[in-house]
Amino acid sequence: MNARAREILWFAVAGTLGFVVDASVVTLLRSWAGAGFVSAKAVGFTLAVTVTWALNRRLAFAGAPRRHPLRQWGHYVWTNGLGGLVNNGTYLVAVFSVDAFARQPALAVALGSLAGMFFNYLAARHWVFRSNSR
Repeated sequence: MNARAREILWFAVAGTLGFVVDASVVTLLRSWAGAGFVSAKAVGFTLAVTVTWALNRRLAFAGAPRRHPLRQWGHYVWTNGLGGLVNNGTYLVAVFSVDAFARQPALAVALGSLAGMFFNYLAARHWVFRSNSR
């Protein structure tokens, strides 16, 4: 497996683990602590994005220069927020403009997830974890 394929694989693994963290935290906070939807999601997202940042820093983009961690984390959170807009925007465009997606919104969710993941990968690779040689 070449270096780019390993990078993408580790990025996908980190994203999957981030999803598990996010969903688990939201579920636990809602059911055990009685947290509201928004506060539970805010905590879940923050923990998930921190986990994915740490994993991507260590595994997917291990060869990238070690910049100031807090600043890099902030850039990562910001780009993931934009990725969320890409994800949800793609979903909304799909369900409101294509009948097949309106009839099967789960397909639009999948399309949005792919678009968001693609955006997040490119942002991470070319901005957050960029090396001077790229």
